[in-house]
This record gives sequence, C-alpha cells and structure tokens, in this order.
Amino acid sequence: MKVRTAFVLALFGLAALAGCAGAGHNACDLLAGQEACARPSLSASTPGEQVAAAQFFGKAGDSDYERRFLALLAHNQLGAMDRANGTGPFGRNRRDVQNRDFQAIYSTLRQLAGPVANAHLPPTGGSTGDGHFYGRWRVSQQTLYIDAAARPSAPKVFDFSGLQARSTEIVVRQAGEEPADIEGSCDGALALRAAGASRTVAAGAAFHFRLSGEADTVSLFPGDSLNRCTARIRSRLAPNGASLIIRREETADPALASLDSRYQRCPVPNGAGLDALQRAFYAGRWLSQTCAIPIGEPRLLRKSRDGFNAKVEALMGAPLSDAAIDKGDPELPLDFSKAPRLKLIYLSSLEFKADFSGRVIERLIRHHAALGTKVRIMVTDVLERDKDDDMLHRLAAEFPNVELQEYRWRADHGAPIDEQLSQLHKVHHVKMLATLARDPARSRVIIGGRNIHDGFLFHQPIDLSRYPDLEQYGKTDGFSLNYYSNWSDFDIEFADQATVETLAAHLSTIWLRDADTNLARPFSIPVRGGRPRGNARHFISVPYEDDHALEAYFVELVDAAQHHIQIVNPYLNLTPSLALAFDRALARGVKIDIVGRIDLKGDIGGKFLTALNKLFVEKYGDRIDIREFKAPDVVLHSKIMMIDERLVAISSVNLNNRSFLHDSENGMMVLDPAFYARMKPVYDDYLARSNPVSTNVTIPWAYRLLFDEAWVRQAF
Repeated sequence: MKVRTAFVLALFGLAALAGCAGAGHNACDLLAGQEACARPSLSASTPGEQVAAAQFFGKAGDSDYERRFLALLAHNQLGAMDRANGTGPFGRNRRDVQNRDFQAIYSTLRQLAGPVANAHLPPTGGSTGDGHFYGRWRVSQQTLYIDAAARPSAPKVFDFSGLQARSTEIVVRQAGEEPADIEGSCDGALALRAAGASRTVAAGAAFHFRLSGEADTVSLFPGDSLNRCTARIRSRLAPNGASLIIRREETADPALASLDSRYQRCPVPNGAGLDALQRAFYAGRWLSQTCAIPIGEPRLLRKSRDGFNAKVEALMGAPLSDAAIDKGDPELPLDFSKAPRLKLIYLSSLEFKADFSGRVIERLIRHHAALGTKVRIMVTDVLERDKDDDMLHRLAAEFPNVELQEYRWRADHGAPIDEQLSQLHKVHHVKMLATLARDPARSRVIIGGRNIHDGFLFHQPIDLSRYPDLEQYGKTDGFSLNYYSNWSDFDIEFADQATVETLAAHLSTIWLRDADTNLARPFSIPVRGGRPRGNARHFISVPYEDDHALEAYFVELVDAAQHHIQIVNPYLNLTPSLALAFDRALARGVKIDIVGRIDLKGDIGGKFLTALNKLFVEKYGDRIDIREFKAPDVVLHSKIMMIDERLVAISSVNLNNRSFLHDSENGMMVLDPAFYARMKPVYDDYLARSNPVSTNVTIPWAYRLLFDEAWVRQAF
C-alpha cells in the first residue's frame, strides 16, 4: 500500500482532537506527524527542542479558522490517498483495499473534509477583523543562489522562513559554473544533505560544503532553535571570500511575519435581504478571498505603455518617456531621484523574460535590492528559457534579499498518465506587482493579465542583438518557448495603503504554500452578521487544491445574471459546468456578448487554441454575440467579465479548462454600478476594435477527435 502514512496518521490523530483546538497540543504531533518528528538527522531538532519551539495549531478563539483549514488539508489528503492507491476516481473501489488502517483513516478524513463538498462555507459566530495563524502545517523550501565570483563587500543577508513550517529546507545552488566553498557556523543545530548523505552540525560548530557547478546543490535543514548563521563564500576568483548571513525571517523581521501570518474574518450580510448576485459576491467559499474592501479610485491601465509604466513608476517614482521606450535600449539611463523607499516588493507573473521589459524591471528591482529591500519573485519554471533563468539567478545570487520561486508542479509517484503530463503545462498564473513603501502614500499594487514580456509593450520584436545576455524572442507558431505576439491586455492599479497591504498579505499565502503539494493557506472565513466595509474582493485560486472553487464561483455568478453578461476574453474553452451555466443563462433570456480572439496564431499551441475557440463558435455562435478583436497585429489577452451592469471581474482568468482545473489564478471582483460605469468605455473600446464572427467555421476532423478526450481539452 502506498499511503502517505505520516501525514495521514497525523490527520487521523487530529480527528480525535478536533474539538480540542486551543488545548496546547504540539503542532509537530498534530500536523507534521512521524515524518518531521522522527527525522532528527534532517530536522536537526531533538524532541525536547521541538516541544519547546513548536507553535500550536490550535489557539483560543481561532478554532473556526482552524476547522476550515483542517477540512482543506483533509480533502487534499483524500485526493493523495486515492492517487497513491488508484482508488476512487482513479478506478479501484476503495472497499477493495484490504487494510483496516486505510479504511479507518479514509473514513475519518472524509468526515473532516465533508464541508468542502458544499460550495459555500457557512458563516461562523464571533467578531470580524484580522487574525494571525502560526500553526505548523507546511513544508518550507527556499533556494539560496550563490555567486562564486562574488567580490568582498558588506555582508549579504538571506532570510529563510520557518513560519508555519513543520520542516524547513534551504536549497543552496550555484548561479554559474565556478566552484565555490562555503564555510561558517550557526547559533543552532543545522543538518546538511549533499550527494544523498546527511550529517548534523551542532550549534557553534563549523560547517563546510562545496558546490562544484550549476547543477550541484546542497540542502540545509535549520533546527527550530537556529536563528542565525554567519558564512563565507570562497572561490578561485575570490579567494578571500564574501560574507553571507543566513537569518530566520520571522525572528529578524517580525513585521513581515505579521503580514505573512494574517487572515481575515469577513462579515456576511443577512442573505434574506440580498439578491442572487449579492449573495454570490458576499458568500464565504473554499476559494481564497479577501473580505470586501472599498474599491476607491483605482487607475485603469488600458494602453500597453500605461501598463508597463505603472510598474516602472511604482519602482522608480516616474514613468519612462515615449522616446525612451521607442529607442528600445534595455540599458537606457534610469533616474532614481524620485524613487520611493520600499520595504517589500512582490512580483508574481507567469513569465519574467530576459528582454527589454524584463531587463528594465530587473534593473529597477536591483536598485531597491541594493538598498536592502526584501524582494519576492514568483514565475513559472517550465516557461523560462536559459537566459531568462540566468538573469533572475544572477539577481538572486548578487542580492540574497531577492528571493526567487520558480514554480513547477510535480505529480505524485505512480500518478495516472494525464497527471504526469500535466507537469508540463500546470503553471503559476497569478499576476501581481505589490510595492510596500516606507511612505504609505507611495505603496502600489497592480493586478490584471500582463506578464513581464516585450509582447505586452511592442508591436514587433525589437533588436536585442547587441545584448548577448538577453533573449531575442521572435514570431513563431506552434509549441515554441520563443513565441512572440503583441498582446492587448488590461491591468488595474491601487494606491490605497490598506488595499496594498491586504493584497500583499493575500499573496503571502501562495508564497508560503506547502512545497510538496502547493496547497496554500486560506485567507479568510465568513462571520455571521455585521456590515461589509467595501465592494471589492480579491481572490486567489489553486484549483487542484481547493476543489475547483473558482469554477463553482463563476458558475454561480453566471447563474445569478438576470439581464446581460459582457465578456472580454481570448480563450473560449468552457468546462462542462460552465457550459451548462451558459446554457441556463441563455435559456432564461440573458444576453451574452463576447469580445474574443478566435485566431490565436502566435500563442503557444496557437492552432490547437484556435480550433477550441472555433468549437465554441460552432456551439454558441447563433445564441451569443461573439466578436473578434481585430486591432492590427495584436492578439487579445484581457480577461474582463461584467454582469448586469453591476459586477465587474478583472483577473488573470481565461475562460478555458486550464484556468479552472490546472492553473493558479487571481483577480478582483467589484460589485458596484459606479465602477461598472468606469469600465464600460473600456469594454466599448474593445467592441469598437472588433468584428462579428462568422458562425461558418471549419475545424479539421483530427482536432475534433483529439478534443473528444477530456484530458486533452483540460490541457488547453
């Protein structure tokens, strides 16, 4: 039997204690189980140290939040048990597993996970407002990039996070080929793993390891009592070495730990006084959402240069001129005289390319990193080319306060073939730049659909041949990571400090996700009664971990529509549930208008995507007003949905299977007729640049046969 015994037994033990939250149980016993608690060679903690340092899963007054989180953990573990044993949706009858422990554990987990079957999360009692969660539930893994050619300088600082972690790993790797020797000591126990062998170093004792090249890595496992290491990096090019300090982040920066541990208790108004759209908007659900916040007066970023310059201005304090952008010189002079002093930069994107756009943004981040700003960057590993990786790795190696996460989803060992293949296309699709400034008035957050890629800025690829470290992306079709299209997209920028902090704290739940499963901590729970303080909610979706809660939300919104749905979206490959919701809306007389892009030549797999869009036209062309965005040499990439002139969704979410079944996503839902009035001219502009779509489409029979396979449709 292939059950993940440690974690399952931990949850099984927790079932008996579910009513005892706050009773002071050791978090290692409750959530880490035997795996973390019985591996002193890797955790570098004695049982006594673990008990002394452990933070409890349960705390008085937080049991409602814990129960929600526990239900998600149990639901996730049920899926892992089914995948590992081939049971349930993977074919084998669970009753055929002749193992008493399996049956008992599965039954208990199913009971704990039961609430996840309901789309809505019932409101609890208690007060509204913010809370903080410190329970140890996740596997923490971070990467420390080493620059072997580093010259002596002021000590550089790398902060590792053990917040909410039942085990913590620091993967040390080279940013180049030059061998490096690292030596130092720590104030607590440290375990090292290299070349399959592990050893433990006591507090105060010296450690030493060598990195032979870029492919070489060493893993460090700091014990619970370890707060600080001092080290030196030596190489042939720098024999005297460079100083490096490794610190526990939650000890060194308690303010950031407070942001990272935050969650919200959201007031839910009495449903009796709400219509269907209001109920859908305010409902608590398994989708990770913020409470309702005031929409304020955000900046709408319709033009490509406005979108790029909003990021530049957030980091540099002033935009680039049109003349500077027109020159296309990634090494152009940058004026930092008006730059804000920043405490934290979050940059989350599908891609961060080594082109003009990427190099300029990298230089802006480099400026703040040199001043000591904490920087967190998240990108998708499978879409980065070598030069993209090299640029980001050099940045993180030169400034260890720049932490880089390259997302890659990994299937369980022995998982079905479709899950194995999805490792190649599951991506991190959350788009956000958040800058928290020392002067609150200068904080910014930008969300929407744009990536860090020249295709969102220039109509044609610019010549980068003078810069060998940058990638020359060009126009292609088919499956190529060298793809280039000019994309028309839309972002929205908030300058309110409370909104910026809330969205940054929300993104922290993804940053501090479980390294093994990518499970993220929920950000809020609904609380009965009270008056919501705003009309906008940010969401983050991890569909394979939250039971496809975003799909259920979009279905509910479409079902709530009474008059009119207006959509701007280039990908029209509805899930079966969404297709049924569209059918129901049309049957009750709801008018649906879509501005899309049927021909997606220039995108990765453009011919496949075009065929899927044509299938949508074939099915709905006589019932939905579908128009094709036809600006010259521009591919639509915006994701906007507006319902009944009251609700507006601005997001990274495509209307395809991928967004609802495979990819992490985020966006802002706004329930406000006044904001719809601001967005209507944006929609009208897309409409004016589009033409009616002919319903007479030709789809090759090979594509029809291919897309009859559900797992193939889900991959697009």
